[in-house]
Amino acid sequence: MKKLITLFAAAITALVCLTSCGRTSTKTKELNDWQKEVLAAEGLPTDADQLTDSQLRSIQRIYEMITYLNEKYNEEFIYGGYLEPAANQTETLYAYPRLLGADYGRNTVTVRATKDGFTDDYSDRSVVDYYNELVTNFIHDYFNSDDFAVFISVNACNITKGEVVNGDFQWKIGVHDAIILDEKICSADSIEEFAVNFAKYLYEHKMDGRHRIDIIKNGNISDIAYNNFSNYYEDEYDIGFYDFSFNSDKRKIYVDSHFEKWEQNEYTIEDFFSKYN
Repeated sequence: MKKLITLFAAAITALVCLTSCGRTSTKTKELNDWQKEVLAAEGLPTDADQLTDSQLRSIQRIYEMITYLNEKYNEEFIYGGYLEPAANQTETLYAYPRLLGADYGRNTVTVRATKDGFTDDYSDRSVVDYYNELVTNFIHDYFNSDDFAVFISVNACNITKGEVVNGDFQWKIGVHDAIILDEKICSADSIEEFAVNFAKYLYEHKMDGRHRIDIIKNGNISDIAYNNFSNYYEDEYDIGFYDFSFNSDKRKIYVDSHFEKWEQNEYTIEDFFSKYN
C-alpha cells in the first residue's frame, strides 16, 4: 500500500511538555521527564551517568530543538527523529504537530541548526503538501500502482501555495526527493524512462531539487518509515538507484546511477528529454 511520507514518519510519539518540563542545560547531566521518556522509547538508559557523551549531547540538543518549535508556535510537537551534525550533514530534528498528527508523515516539520540558532519549515507546510500531492499523484498515475513511497525534504521554499498558479512553482521550491519503488512496478531497465518522464513533469511545473529513485526487493513498502529508511539502501533490499538534478540555469541535468556499475552523466535538457520520444 502506498505510504506518503514528507520526510518522515514519526518514530516516537512522546508528548512534549510545554510548561511542566524544565529546560535542561547543555552544561549539566540532569535530564527531565520528557528526555527520559524519549531515551526509554529508544531503548537507552534514562540515567545520564550511563549515557555516552554523544548520547547525552544528542538528547540535550533534541530537547532544545523541540522546545524551539513549542515556544515559536505555542503548540505541542511530537518528536520524530534526529540527525547528528556531521561533515556533510546538518544537525536536524523531525517532529509533527500534536493537533494535526503525523498523517503518514505528511505533517512532518524539519528543524535545522544554524550558526544563529534554529530554522524550520513549519510555515511552508501547505505549499510543500501541494508539491507532495502533485508528485505522488504523478507517480501513482505513471505506474498505476501504490507500491511506492515518497520522502520529501525541503531545502528552500520562497513561495506560498497561493502564489502557485496552475501548478507553476516558479523554481521557488527546492526539495530532496527520495522515491522508493517496489521491483514489482519498476526494473533497472525501465527506471531511466520513468526518470525522464518525471524530470519532464518537474520541469514543466518548475519544481527544483535533487531526486533519488531506488528500486527495492524483499521489502514491504508499507513498513518503510524514517526510523528504518536507511535500511532499505542496504544490499539486502536495494537493487540500485537513479539520481538526477537540474543545474542552476535549468539548461542541464546531472545524473548519478548505480545498478551493475556506477555511472555519472551530464545532459542538456533537450537531449535528456528526447531519450524516450
